[in-house]
Amino acid sequence: MNSSSPALLARIKRYQNVLHVALLVALAYVPALLSSRGKMPADTKLYLYFDPARLTGDALSSWDGRQFAGWVPHQTLSYLWPSGPWYSFFSWIGAPDWIAQRLWLGTLFIAGGLGVRWAAKHLGLPAVGALIAALFYQLSPYVLPYVSRTSAMLLPWAALGWLIGLTIRAATRSRWRDVGIFGLVMVTVAAPNATAILMIAPAPVLWLLHAAWGRLITWRRALVTAAKIGGISALMSVWWIAMLSIQGKYGADVLGYSESLQAVSLTANSVEVLRGMGYWLFYVRDPIGFATTAAFEYMSSGRLIAISFGVLGIGLVGIVASKWANRRYAALLVFVGVILAVGVHPIDDPSPLMSAFADNSRSSIALALRSSTRALPLSTLGIALGAGAFVTAASHTRFRLRVFVPYLVGLLAFVNLPVLSQRALVDPNLTRDQDPPAGWTQAADALSAAPAGYRVFELPGEEFGAFRWGYTVDPPLPGLTTKPLVTRDLLPLGSAGAMDLIYALDNRFQEGSAELSEVAPIARLLGVDTIWLPNDVAFERFRTPRPEVTSAMFAKNQGSDDLGAPTTYGVAASNVPALPMVDEQLISEPEVGTPLAPVELVPVQDPQPIMRAKTTEVVVAGSGDGVVDAAAAGL
Repeated sequence: MNSSSPALLARIKRYQNVLHVALLVALAYVPALLSSRGKMPADTKLYLYFDPARLTGDALSSWDGRQFAGWVPHQTLSYLWPSGPWYSFFSWIGAPDWIAQRLWLGTLFIAGGLGVRWAAKHLGLPAVGALIAALFYQLSPYVLPYVSRTSAMLLPWAALGWLIGLTIRAATRSRWRDVGIFGLVMVTVAAPNATAILMIAPAPVLWLLHAAWGRLITWRRALVTAAKIGGISALMSVWWIAMLSIQGKYGADVLGYSESLQAVSLTANSVEVLRGMGYWLFYVRDPIGFATTAAFEYMSSGRLIAISFGVLGIGLVGIVASKWANRRYAALLVFVGVILAVGVHPIDDPSPLMSAFADNSRSSIALALRSSTRALPLSTLGIALGAGAFVTAASHTRFRLRVFVPYLVGLLAFVNLPVLSQRALVDPNLTRDQDPPAGWTQAADALSAAPAGYRVFELPGEEFGAFRWGYTVDPPLPGLTTKPLVTRDLLPLGSAGAMDLIYALDNRFQEGSAELSEVAPIARLLGVDTIWLPNDVAFERFRTPRPEVTSAMFAKNQGSDDLGAPTTYGVAASNVPALPMVDEQLISEPEVGTPLAPVELVPVQDPQPIMRAKTTEVVVAGSGDGVVDAAAAGL
């Protein structure tokens, strides 16, 4: 009997491990696959789904002539690995895009959960405590603003547990194998965003400090390990740092054009950060709804607010009251994570540590590090480890119902993320049909079949792609046709002259003051031979012009010397806004309500091929209005 007991215990332990892993796998994949079946979120780059192989191939180039009249791509290299090959594989086997995306999400979640479970075991938590830590981390509301918008940003979050575990092994076993694996993890997760990886970088360093201070390792060993993992991280990051430096030197000033430090830091107060929130996209909204739909419940439901504070309380009690040997490390994670995530909030009275960034809010460093809530994985992990320590401590008490504590605490982590049971992990305000309407694909095919050497101009432009068939964020055309596109976008990412010219013309369409006589001359300057009119745009979402008015303007000019007759694609339908809307165009324009085909293509007569710098030079100063005025006057 005694000789068989160790074998029996080992078998029980194996079954326990299998059950724990199975639970984490189920919570990772099942809610993702059940959420918005058949629908695609506006996740990451649209072209990652429309043509992943082409996007992956383009990732190696520092120049792209298919958008913005030519531009230096911003962070496109990050799709070279791992997201590009992932979606290229699923495209190759013919799997639906939504299945590929949900499996991607599930894989991120299970990587995050299993990594924390593995790290927790290395930190001395038993199996049940490690499972609770994994549940608290994997089911954190931190993921909500990212899963339907920029899921690639979750790669550093998913890797955090693995990086800590590998640091522990590298310091205690002194093997280069662990350092090498650390580098492979870094090459997989670091490229999408430099800030996201920099904000979690303190975690391995904090463990080395904690271990050396507690005499788990020597200070010399800590320094050697830090040098090893720092060196391998730098080496494995050269490929994307080099491309980022090229973009920074020759590309558009992305940081200067996007969100301000004040706007991004407005919501990052310490209470929200400790609840696993605080990211500004958790709170803002457009006329359709919140940028993150699930966020509303965390701000309005007393029950969910209480649950989120219960999750926080259990983690903090576990850190403070347990006798777990590594509770100091968990406390350091929470402390540093909160300091970094809060950042300069409030910007008019920041902490002394962050005041330098607030005083220089337009500096490149301050803007690069402005999304400081990407440090939330640190504090989330510290609280998750505290929850594991809480459950472990409870199991050693004389409390009669202590056997139920892990189940109750695990259930609390589950109900803290209600989108799982609601099958709403994918944000309904950020979804689209998997495939564009037939009218779009037919028009795109017509563009691809046309003679090369010209561009297509989408008018009016949109800062975000919002159509009756869904929300795309990116303009869909670059993923549907080989013909280069010029149009207004959220950021002026092309050359200053080209962007000034495009915005100057498009502004007149947005304001309702455009004249068709301006269009063809500007189109010829830009090498455009076709105007694309998107008539199924969801104009109420971002207050773009009603498509009936624009379509009627071009229809009145059929067969002129400048523009040809429009060709329609798709079945005509009325463009009815999702919300009741009364504006000046509805009141004053009789065309409003006229059924329109989803797409119209208007040919530009006598187009000029895309100009090359060797033969022709066009200089645009200021806003570009002067060139538009000159074009309208026929000069």
